[in-house]
Amino acid sequence: MGRKKKSTEPDVARPNANWEYITEMQINGRNVTKGTELKISGERGRFVFVNYTKTDKGREWITVWGGPKGMESTRSFYLDRVKTVHSKNKTDGNLVKALKERKKAEKEAQQSQ
Repeated sequence: MGRKKKSTEPDVARPNANWEYITEMQINGRNVTKGTELKISGERGRFVFVNYTKTDKGREWITVWGGPKGMESTRSFYLDRVKTVHSKNKTDGNLVKALKERKKAEKEAQQSQ
């Protein structure tokens, strides 16, 4: 196989260089941060919010991780597909994270006494 020719043109900006990635926002009147669980209409399972993306051309969507148990994946949806913003986290990953935080807080409280 031959070598790949090196480009003599200046580096072209990536198409997503001007995109805005936001990790805190409001959906349906509720505050959403990284790790908040959402229900997406027409989809099975709960999804965990990752970020909100806005392009320079006005398009916007959310990136989430989740789905049916055992079949989780990263997905993107338009904001009008969000059905519910859950107040209590119930996915396995979030439950483990909450347990670790609670144990850490208890340990710190015992050490301060």
